[in-house]
Amino acid sequence: MASSQGSLTIADKVIEKTASQILKDMPGVGGTKSGLFGFGASSDLDTRPSVDVTLSGRSATLSVQLGLAYPTPITEATETIRRHLSSELEAHTGVTVRQVDVEVMWLKPNASGSSRGVRRLL
Repeated sequence: MASSQGSLTIADKVIEKTASQILKDMPGVGGTKSGLFGFGASSDLDTRPSVDVTLSGRSATLSVQLGLAYPTPITEATETIRRHLSSELEAHTGVTVRQVDVEVMWLKPNASGSSRGVRRLL
């Protein structure tokens, strides 16, 4: 009996949420919660960063907006984020990451008492 292999399609939103969660799990990385009608937005290290994905077949280009715990060496942190996100996303989804653009939107001193911000990113 011949075995039939089907196809797998992963929606952009699935890649975005997976990438966002991978970033949230990194120490010293956070995102911004949107407020009601754009008012009351808040940024913290316990929120998932924003990720936009452009898929072309099985390849992805990612645009990331995030915040970092302060003090963090930004250049080194963004390189670590790119490497980690690319390898983890490829492992979880099978999608090849061609490019990761990182935009650091804010820095937040570790005064919240959250254990996430205590560990260093690097």
